[in-house]
Amino acid sequence: MMSVITLQFGQCGNQIGHHLFSVLSQDVLNTNSCYSNESKERWFRNKPDEDKYVARAVLVDTEQKVLTEVRKKNCDIGALWKYDETNIISHNGGGAGNNWAYGHGRKGPQFEEMFMEGVRKEVEKCDRLLATLSLLSSAGGTGSGVGSYLMESYRDEFPTKVLLNALVLPYRSGEVVIQNYNTVLTIANLYDVSDMFVIFENDNLHKMSENLLKNKNTDLHDLNDLIALKIGSLFQPMERSEQSRIHDIICHLIPHPEYKVVTIKSAPHYPKESGVYEASLDWKALVTHMKQTLRVSYLEKEPVFDWETKLPRPTQNLQHSLMQYSPCISNFLVTRGKCESDMKYSLALPLDDNDLYPQWIPKGSRCLHVHQDGRFMDMDKFISLATNNSLVRYSLSNIVEKAWKTYVHKAHLHQYRKFGVGEEDFLESFAKMESVIKSYEELK
Repeated sequence: MMSVITLQFGQCGNQIGHHLFSVLSQDVLNTNSCYSNESKERWFRNKPDEDKYVARAVLVDTEQKVLTEVRKKNCDIGALWKYDETNIISHNGGGAGNNWAYGHGRKGPQFEEMFMEGVRKEVEKCDRLLATLSLLSSAGGTGSGVGSYLMESYRDEFPTKVLLNALVLPYRSGEVVIQNYNTVLTIANLYDVSDMFVIFENDNLHKMSENLLKNKNTDLHDLNDLIALKIGSLFQPMERSEQSRIHDIICHLIPHPEYKVVTIKSAPHYPKESGVYEASLDWKALVTHMKQTLRVSYLEKEPVFDWETKLPRPTQNLQHSLMQYSPCISNFLVTRGKCESDMKYSLALPLDDNDLYPQWIPKGSRCLHVHQDGRFMDMDKFISLATNNSLVRYSLSNIVEKAWKTYVHKAHLHQYRKFGVGEEDFLESFAKMESVIKSYEELK
């Protein structure tokens, strides 16, 4: 059986990780089927004398607060799963000061030996390692700096293993004044050591929480729930096919090393008390909604607004003279829930249209569709679209522009210089980011 090891870095990564394993456990741990057994083996391990499944994960944080909460939850009697206590790694020496350079240059080396020991132990417990999934935020110092350092160490020791990064981008008006510096350094340093980046934007998630889930006081807990749901919906087992393995998903989504950034669109999202709404949607409406999330203004060549934050409609007309689609490298569609056999093979056709892709993308490499008849999180229907398309350039450009404006005024550079990150390092990181953005901008 094939397994996934999860690496959780910093407050954000550890909170998302706990939400993710909670979603996975709710989805399968109380059932016994081929699907649930495959999922258990993928994400958990258990000993004969243990009453709980053990998450295949290594946790790292420079502060005690979040990991203390994790240890408390490990003791919950009613919980179906827990973390391996020996894989929860922290120091008492304070945090990383929201500084990538401090996390990467000082804190990272302090954690390296314990971290790699935990990773090796988890790898040995896998019959076959399918992939490694890292969870981190780019805003602070631990997830970004420590996470970058430790993932570089991981890549050095396991050069052929699949490494996925789930990276949370901060609010555009975030509280960390140097968050854009940290984000530029994180992406630039990890781009070449990673097989795929899955990007989550706090601003987008916040709108989804408010508009779709009707959370009036949206907090990080709500955002983490959405991230966990999206990751689970993409990487939970699917019906047997050549395209259902994580390695094959990545090979399809990332056909060229210049294009490694993926986002996950998903639907439906609604308050639990509004379950009656879900029944009114058919599969075609959900697929149409996924296609709509790729729309941009023909005149401005940028998103008018985020379609994912809108409710899917039973019938939608996508024809509009002032709208077109953001060019895609590839799309991977996952549908979960009962679906007529003859419909499964035609559901993805709207996402195979010529107007979604540059002419040089072969038709057979555009959109892959896999299905799972089982319900996901007890929902009648759930759809996810992992898309590698040029929309991501807007988010990356915004971050680079803000970071560059700060850089040209030499603001805060001393905070990085004293931990070994100088102007040359910044310029190399800016150049790497500009190269990624340029590649996506040139998609036509």
